[in-house]
Amino acid sequence: MFHSTYEDARAAFRRMSRDAGGTLHAWEIVPPEGGADEGLTIDAAVFGSGPKALILTSGLHGVEGFAGSAVQLDLIKRGLPSDIRVVIVHALNPFGMAKIRRVNENNVDLNRNFLADGEAYAGSSEGYQRLDHLLNPEQPAGGTDFMLIRTLFQILRHGYNSLKTAVVGGQYDFPKGLFFGGSKLEKSPETLIKQLPGLLEGAEQIVHIDFHTGLGKSGTYALLVDTDAGSAQHIRFREAYGERIQPWDADHGVAYKIRGGLPEAMVRLFGNTTDVITCEFGTLPSLKVLQALRTENQATHWGGDVAGAKTMLLGAFRPASSRWESDIITGGARVVNQAIDQLRA
Repeated sequence: MFHSTYEDARAAFRRMSRDAGGTLHAWEIVPPEGGADEGLTIDAAVFGSGPKALILTSGLHGVEGFAGSAVQLDLIKRGLPSDIRVVIVHALNPFGMAKIRRVNENNVDLNRNFLADGEAYAGSSEGYQRLDHLLNPEQPAGGTDFMLIRTLFQILRHGYNSLKTAVVGGQYDFPKGLFFGGSKLEKSPETLIKQLPGLLEGAEQIVHIDFHTGLGKSGTYALLVDTDAGSAQHIRFREAYGERIQPWDADHGVAYKIRGGLPEAMVRLFGNTTDVITCEFGTLPSLKVLQALRTENQATHWGGDVAGAKTMLLGAFRPASSRWESDIITGGARVVNQAIDQLRA
């Protein structure tokens, strides 16, 4: 179910969805390059109808899309439920998936881009401002600059959780920096917000699972939800999905609070009838992932070994391991089945 390129994954998604009787949709995001017949697209397939709906999305963070795509294809291969409407949206950030970037064509982290109407695309934490020179050095990538040692020093000085929140929570002041949320609503989020309601017309209960990679122990997964620890909603999630549920603002585990995230946008779009779960598959230790993000971003903007940087980034979010792939398919299937059980209950 895993593919090596965006084009192969998209072709498999279209073919398998069509063979399974799905209604296909394609929304072009990036204009064709070099006179090609078709540009980069977000693709969607709708199976069935009815008031209960399951949404599965992949590739919001580009290079992370290979795992989510594999889980989506695995569900189609295993067989779709006949009593639930299933909406599968493939490659929300087709540019990032095709070009092996986590961000889109404007260097925007799309999971920081879904701000509410009237909310300013501005601001950054003091922690991020302090660390931008470390995260995005304005020089070609390559050589030894002791990034990991310098980051460990910052952790010892400020604490891991405070540093994590400062760095990855999202920033809107450094367009070439990491976790940049953009200066306006980008095309992919705008398209999703515009098109998704039509695919879910009449739905009275929705469970949305958005697949990501990069946080946590390799091959394991966590289920992140936007709720307070110990709340009734948190307990309800735990009853349906077990101990892997984590609130986004947890002090422990892989979760962290972000601005402009997709989960909040989905609730704004569909109301409290929607449960949004971010399924996060682990890959490498967090500092190794951060190093890969930094190196690829640095090479993209300031030169150096771009090909090597992209290989490093791909390895951080889609490890070349058959064992890892098997773990992701198994874990993904378990989460999807739990969501189906939740809807049926």
